[in-house]
Amino acid sequence: MSSTESESFNLTARQIALGQAPFLQAGNLSDELTINDQSITKRDYIRQLFFDLGIEVEFSGKNQHEKGVVIDIDEDKLIANGFNPDALRFGQTIVKAVSQ
Repeated sequence: MSSTESESFNLTARQIALGQAPFLQAGNLSDELTINDQSITKRDYIRQLFFDLGIEVEFSGKNQHEKGVVIDIDEDKLIANGFNPDALRFGQTIVKAVSQ
């Protein structure tokens, strides 16, 4: 993954937490990325991005039909990071895989 793609995922995750973007689009979420000499899937990288913000995401579906939905929100963590907990709902789709 390029640093540009990583920065784009990070920016979009923050925009979602602020209520400024509806969802993050990614390619195949099973694709492996190398970050700090460690291999990780896009799915796990994105899951960790949201977790660090206070949003727990669960993925379901396969290939271009895979999506990530909000299953838990840590309101205290969101507020401490300057985000709006009211911008999200449980079950809200915030990650979509796209065909490439």
